[in-house]
Amino acid sequence: MKINGNVVRVKKKDGEKTKNELKELGLIDEMRIIESDDKYVYIPVLEGSCGRKVVERELEQKEVRKGFRELLIEHFGEENAKGVLSSYDVVGDIAIINIPEELGEHEKDVGRLLLEGDAKLNVVLKKTGGREGEFRVTKLEHLAGEGRTKTEYVENGVRMKVDVSKVYFSPRLSNERKRITGEVKDGENVLILFAGVGPFALEIGKVHPSAKVVGVELNPDAVKYFEENIQLNKLRNVEAVLGDAKKVVTEKYSRWADRIAMPLPKGALEFLDVAFAAAKPGCVVHFYSMVEKDGGTGKLKEKIMDGARKAGREVEFILEKEVRPYSASTVQVVIDFLVK
Repeated sequence: MKINGNVVRVKKKDGEKTKNELKELGLIDEMRIIESDDKYVYIPVLEGSCGRKVVERELEQKEVRKGFRELLIEHFGEENAKGVLSSYDVVGDIAIINIPEELGEHEKDVGRLLLEGDAKLNVVLKKTGGREGEFRVTKLEHLAGEGRTKTEYVENGVRMKVDVSKVYFSPRLSNERKRITGEVKDGENVLILFAGVGPFALEIGKVHPSAKVVGVELNPDAVKYFEENIQLNKLRNVEAVLGDAKKVVTEKYSRWADRIAMPLPKGALEFLDVAFAAAKPGCVVHFYSMVEKDGGTGKLKEKIMDGARKAGREVEFILEKEVRPYSASTVQVVIDFLVK
């Protein structure tokens, strides 16, 4: 259906720039669709002055679709919906979802509603267990949409190809990747342990072309995608290294790093000796771990100090914060500390 209203008419070459300017000012009428012809782009605007000449034109009305949350509550009630809404991740156009026991017989319907409620999604996969095996990969089954596990994910301006059935990947650390990228100084040597397909390394490398960024990863499938992502983003200052972090650091990166990130959800304490071996004096380490909500961070700091003593180093704690909840009693935290 077409609706008559105000539009800003601009030449096609100015269309994208004008649209972005009007969007930033909050003046675009989101209920109508932007249209164009051979010469002009017609951008629907709200009533009132937008500082530009407006004309009247009929434009197609946007289809108003219900979101996944609304659809899920509508079909199964708010209590049943909570367990789904709080636990699913989106990687590119793939949703990875937990199905609570009470909705088990309706899992296909849940998958269908997710596709219906989010136009950006084409695949829904369900978790069938925790992270398993040497590479901590989540076991997944197809639930709805296209039958694939490969996708392309964009974060903070970086494109990443990933196969969620073969590698560990968490979009939930996106704010942390942005934070750390903002703290890196030009010319730093940055070491990423447990680098996966490269999200930390790629984002740092793109923003800081004078930095040297090395990501170490044990999973060969992840390293394959990491190398592909380096090429995809045309980065020359990022290197993907396949191997065990303990061996790689001993052989190539002893006292090399100005900054180290250790984004392993569980088990990073076993690699504290690696971080201390790689750290220059003055190196900043970003250390991630799961801890108990009550008192867990304090105990973790004690273990870090104990690891420093064993390595003959001293540490100064800079920052500690909760990154995300993990379970009713467990949270993921990050502790930043300076190695002396």
